[in-house]
Amino acid sequence: MRFDDESQWALVPVKSLRWTKQRLKTCLGSARAGLTIATLKDVLGALASSREIAQIAVVTADPRVADIAVARGALVIDEGELMGMNAAIELGINAIKGIGGQRVAIVPADIPLLTGTEIDRVMYELEVQRQAEGEHITGIVPSKDRGGTNFLCIETSRSFPLMFGPDSYRRHKKCAIEQGNRPVSLQSPTISLDIDEKKDLDEFISFCFSNPKFQATETWQFLQDNGYVNPARQEEKVYGSK
Repeated sequence: MRFDDESQWALVPVKSLRWTKQRLKTCLGSARAGLTIATLKDVLGALASSREIAQIAVVTADPRVADIAVARGALVIDEGELMGMNAAIELGINAIKGIGGQRVAIVPADIPLLTGTEIDRVMYELEVQRQAEGEHITGIVPSKDRGGTNFLCIETSRSFPLMFGPDSYRRHKKCAIEQGNRPVSLQSPTISLDIDEKKDLDEFISFCFSNPKFQATETWQFLQDNGYVNPARQEEKVYGSK
């Protein structure tokens, strides 16, 4: 993998494993770090299989995360001391810009249903709109509740204040307009599911029961190995149905 050409990058920010997934502490306890490692491996695997993403970078202050990223061929950007999500992502973007990256797709490390095919679909739709409209495009995929941002594609040459956190989807759309970009919102059932709370784990498991190919993910295997997957739940309502 080359890290010096002007191409489409993916940037994956990862918190220190010590502080990861605090809202899952009650149901997972010390296994939270293991879950983050599993979802990260799934995300990196999906990005590596994408035809539209040419380069992958991980920004983190955690040496274990860095080792995983290096083993999977990603560029590691050392966060150094913990600086918060938005500052860490900005650090990553600046590093990518410094070695010639023109566009960056910011992808969280906790969306285990991500696939290379789905990334390619989203990237292709953005490129079609970019070519057709001749505008500066900011691509956004919201989280399932449309509060967060689970995918953000920006140009490194244009200033873009990062707003990850509560209500980030709306704030990123507003920011794009203020910066002279056209926000393009894309829907994706798989990208939109991030793992923050117990209900997200339950939805992930239900989805995998209904779509068995996703049982090949590292996240499914981790949850199964740790006794979180109850086979009796296989008859539950299909994820996303009414």
